[in-house]
Amino acid sequence: MAMGGEREQIKGNEKATSIKCEALQRLTGRSLQGLPLEGFDYESILEQCCEMPVGYVHISVGIAGPLLLNGCEYLELMATTEGCLVASANRGCKAIFASRGSTSVLLRNGMIGAPVVRFASLKRATELKFFLDDPLNFDTLTVVFNK
Repeated sequence: MAMGGEREQIKGNEKATSIKCEALQRLTGRSLQGLPLEGFDYESILEQCCEMPVGYVHISVGIAGPLLLNGCEYLELMATTEGCLVASANRGCKAIFASRGSTSVLLRNGMIGAPVVRFASLKRATELKFFLDDPLNFDTLTVVFNK
C-alpha cells in the first residue's frame, strides 16, 4: 500500500497504526475489526521488525530443546500458531543432541528480503558466499536476480 510522502511522517506509534489500519480498510473494503491496536509498543519495532504495521496478534510461545550447538546447550522459544511445529523442532533438537551436536559459523548478521538459494551441501553454499565477496561477481548476479 503506497502512502506517498506520508510514509516518512507516519511513524510506528499507536495513532499512526490506527491511521494506517483505517486507510487499509477503506482501500480494500475489508474490516480489520478484532485486530488489536492498543497496548503494543510500536516504537520498539520501528525500522527493524515490521514495516507499515496495522496491528498485532498474540501468538502462543512454546519451547524446544535443548539444542546442542557449538558445544553449548540452548532452549529455543518458538512463537507459532502451527500445530506440531514445536514438537517437530524438539525432535530435531533431540536428534542433533544425540549425534553430539552441530556446528555453525556466522558469516554476516543482517536481514535480507530475497533472493534465497538452496544448495545440496554447506560446501557449495560456502563457495557461493566467497564468489559473492567479489563485488564484480555480486553485481553480475544482482542483475540476474533483479530481472
